Amino acid sequence: MERLWKNQILWKKTGIAAGVFLAMKYLVPLLVPFFLAALVVCWCWPALKWMQRRFHIRPVFSMGLLLLAMSALLAAGGVWLGKSLGALFRWAAERFSSPGETERLLYECCDSISSLMQLEAEDVRVFVTDQLNVFRDHAQQNILPGAFGGSWEFLKGAGSWAAAFLVTGVAVLLMAADFEKIRAMGRRWPVYGHMVSVIRGILRSVGGYLRAQCVIMGTVMLLCAAGLWISGVSSNPLLAGIGIGALDALPVFGTGTVFLPWILILIFFQKNYTAALILAATYGICVLTRELLEPRLIGGRLGILPVVVLASVYAGVKLYGFGGILLGPLSVLLIKELWQQVDAAAQKELERAREL
Repeated sequence: MERLWKNQILWKKTGIAAGVFLAMKYLVPLLVPFFLAALVVCWCWPALKWMQRRFHIRPVFSMGLLLLAMSALLAAGGVWLGKSLGALFRWAAERFSSPGETERLLYECCDSISSLMQLEAEDVRVFVTDQLNVFRDHAQQNILPGAFGGSWEFLKGAGSWAAAFLVTGVAVLLMAADFEKIRAMGRRWPVYGHMVSVIRGILRSVGGYLRAQCVIMGTVMLLCAAGLWISGVSSNPLLAGIGIGALDALPVFGTGTVFLPWILILIFFQKNYTAALILAATYGICVLTRELLEPRLIGGRLGILPVVVLASVYAGVKLYGFGGILLGPLSVLLIKELWQQVDAAAQKELERAREL
């Protein structure tokens, strides 16, 4: 009898894994705005109820005010970022628009490479110039035509994202207006208790993941600030370290986005080899720190083995694309919580059968 139950449990777990994969692959992309809206409303609901009791403001209006405040903050951040990038582009344009300035910088870089590698400076200049001409011809023939097509694809993608944000905002307001009714309808479902238990387990794991990321990011920020302070290449090493450490949490960028170009500039243009060596050591320590802390902290917070975390990210990217960086670990968490529900229900049935 127990063997039959074990086979049933195995089939249930297999079905759960297949169902989670199909849902993440095909259903979640369609329902992401509504999932996000539900999370936002659930997170803000205690504050909305407090504002209703204290100021007699309906939750939908309170939610609207919160959305306006968040939109204003995002808009202010976008304006600041745009101004900063515009100032950087203007500086680059002024720097390289001077007659002969680009050629001078290029020749200085070539001379530094030739000195470092014990080569003839003129040979390096000729080689680099030829390669730039080849790249220019290749860009005119292949890259530029593709860039126009890519621009159109970018515009379509931007429109899709804008529509998704609009739908999410509208869904937040509608759910805030009828949150009590939606919750009452959900409680009438037979699986409501199991769903709430699974969601709470996932949120606990995700909260642990975010806390672990904050610990790792804070450590990397301190290391970056210390390296910049020791090297003396930044007038405000603490602020610069915080900014570089924040990049480390992003899956595409990382600290190398800033450190590697900075190191090359120090070597080839400023000839500050000591500072370049210190920054290179700082970059290596930051990478090693994340590689050592991430599996232990995140694996422990999520309740799964570090190698499973790595495998879930890799498999997620293969199965779901770039979004698999998040969907892969989330799929593993969901499967783990659902399997725990199956094991608990099977254990109760087994104990009840033994009592009979």
